[in-house]
Amino acid sequence: MDTIKKNIVAIIIFILFFSIGLAYVITYPKLEIQQYINSFYYPAANTAFKFLTRLAEGWFTVPLLIFLLFYNWRKGLYIGFSYATASILVAVLKRLAFSDFKRPHGFKELIQNEKYNWLSDVQMPSNLSFPSGHTTVAFCVFFGLALIIPNKKIGAALTLLAVLVGFSRTYLSYHFLMDLVAGSFLGVATALGMYYTLKGKLKL
Repeated sequence: MDTIKKNIVAIIIFILFFSIGLAYVITYPKLEIQQYINSFYYPAANTAFKFLTRLAEGWFTVPLLIFLLFYNWRKGLYIGFSYATASILVAVLKRLAFSDFKRPHGFKELIQNEKYNWLSDVQMPSNLSFPSGHTTVAFCVFFGLALIIPNKKIGAALTLLAVLVGFSRTYLSYHFLMDLVAGSFLGVATALGMYYTLKGKLKL
């Protein structure tokens, strides 16, 4: 409970993102949500979200993990185990349980909206949509960091960064909102689960 109290702001940010997203997913069809989010298309936002979405990729997360291992090997191991566990869970869910879930591009012929903005310079896969791997990794790593760093204001900012990375996946039409909601839950659940599993052993 002490960990929860110390990280209450970060947890509230996650709960707000998850609950609002879940409310939309339950209330509206996924294609309708997708077209609504896409209506906020703006060139400057495109540039920002293209960068943000890559923060959940190996070019950033692997060097970050290596740095953590040298800076504080206990915290580095915690993030590393969390990252590996979340990645395995996502791969299993995508390929075994939800392999037939299509991404927005897989429904391109059903989006009868001439104003829909398909970004021509973004490669669009069509399948393996659920859950969002980038969102899972973002919440697992950034929320996980929020749990172990002393400065809780930075922890809250990192959790907000995870929200932005997750939202970028829908804004750029890589995923539906439901994929982000599931990914955020999976990422936070993995980070918390590994934290309480390793807290005593690694003296976090």
